[in-house]
Amino acid sequence: MTGIGNQPPHTSHIDPLDRRPTLCARLLGTELRRIREAASLTVGEVAALTDLEPNKIRQLESGIGPDVPASESTVWCQWGTLTMSMINSLCRNAERIDIFAPLGIHPALGPLDVDRCTAYVLEDFAADRRDVTVRVIRHGGRLYPGIEHHPITRFTLPDGPAVVLYAYLHAAQFTEEEQHLLAAYTLFDELAGFTGTTGSA
Repeated sequence: MTGIGNQPPHTSHIDPLDRRPTLCARLLGTELRRIREAASLTVGEVAALTDLEPNKIRQLESGIGPDVPASESTVWCQWGTLTMSMINSLCRNAERIDIFAPLGIHPALGPLDVDRCTAYVLEDFAADRRDVTVRVIRHGGRLYPGIEHHPITRFTLPDGPAVVLYAYLHAAQFTEEEQHLLAAYTLFDELAGFTGTTGSA
């Protein structure tokens, strides 16, 4: 699903003074809300248990608070605990996950499921994974993305902009910058058309 015109949903120009949460704060807030809801607790109940005001709990869950710095829309991480925590949070909370993995799906991506995750893989490197819907990119035609694009994963989140992950050998880049989101939506629309599937979510 795309937004108005060619704009992806949930994107707008990022104003550094808009007090939008940082990417890390937003992911932390999503995890806090998930844990609270899994425990069947209301915001008021958590506030009473922690001696915090309900408003403070809501701020933490939204990633916004009086001490939150200006919006940080890109995070670089060395592979390790923080990177895996961010990937696990994104995999759990994304409404939709689209993966361009020309040489195979990165093993850090999981747990996934076929109903919300599609992976585009070159035919020479077809993925043997049952937890994703695999779309094979055949040789030939007008598009051969293995040459033109670096592997990329787009996590479409229920609140706020999507997050794009670039997995490199020694580090991972997580970003919600507008130009990366636009490039990701364009790529996945092209891949869906090239493999004869429906448009991206």
